Amino acid sequence: MDRFSQIETWYYDAILENNYSIVSLINVLTIGNWGIVLTGQFIYKNAKLLKSERKKYLLRQFYSSEEEPFIKINNKQIIKGVIDKNTGTWLYEISMGDQENGFDLEFIKTTTPWKGKTYIGNWLVIPRFEVNGIIRFNGKNIDVKGVGYHDHNIYPLYAPFVTRGYHFGKINIDSMTITWARVMKNRGEEQVIVVFNKNGDFININPKNIYFNIEKQVKNHSKLIPESFSLRVEDDYLNLNVKMDVLNFHHIGMPMLNYWRYHLKNIGEMQIGSDSYKIDCIEISEYLKFL
Repeated sequence: MDRFSQIETWYYDAILENNYSIVSLINVLTIGNWGIVLTGQFIYKNAKLLKSERKKYLLRQFYSSEEEPFIKINNKQIIKGVIDKNTGTWLYEISMGDQENGFDLEFIKTTTPWKGKTYIGNWLVIPRFEVNGIIRFNGKNIDVKGVGYHDHNIYPLYAPFVTRGYHFGKINIDSMTITWARVMKNRGEEQVIVVFNKNGDFININPKNIYFNIEKQVKNHSKLIPESFSLRVEDDYLNLNVKMDVLNFHHIGMPMLNYWRYHLKNIGEMQIGSDSYKIDCIEISEYLKFL
């Protein structure tokens, strides 16, 4: 890994059967040859946090490969990407925690990745995976399967001084996925993003056709954060109208930022040409405010 002044993150989440969900998070902050690594593993049930573990490491305890998806921390493999010899499909092995609490999950890529650039920095997204494996909770192994998501972000250390933060999420409808985001600059300007994945391809929606509306806010840790909001798209290709209500949120404090992880109830409808789809799903979302 090149060592220069930046913040790099690897994020995975999954909505699993029996109302379980998980998040795996790695943050690497580097300033020249100095750096610090923060990891987080989070297990939820019915949108409520069951177990979490956050750890801190020195940069010299961290290794990532430039040739393939592979991360090792303190000599333990955390992420490994391999290609299935029979199907040619990318598989990601995600391992966090220990024998008491954690998870060993296989993320099988089912849709096309895409890259983007926001006010904050570079963004690589793989919107959808099939997920299966084991959650470990209080020493008990729980077999699970479900739907996952991954993004990899790199942004400069000055990002907190030029942006206020971001809000992002996704919606899974049958075999299709919508990824959405609001990136907020300090002077009130917003970058709005909606990307639609279907049949191994993706479409960027024109920002002029995207409408976010915050309907209700709540104060948490002295900050106003969205509690109920809607997303509407009126595009030649895609029409979308979805209401998002917070089932629960989990605040995580980090240096120079406040971060909330939401579980959202998404209700609405989508239309592509003459085809209509109902939306009724629970998804994980993130809301971050710098400084």
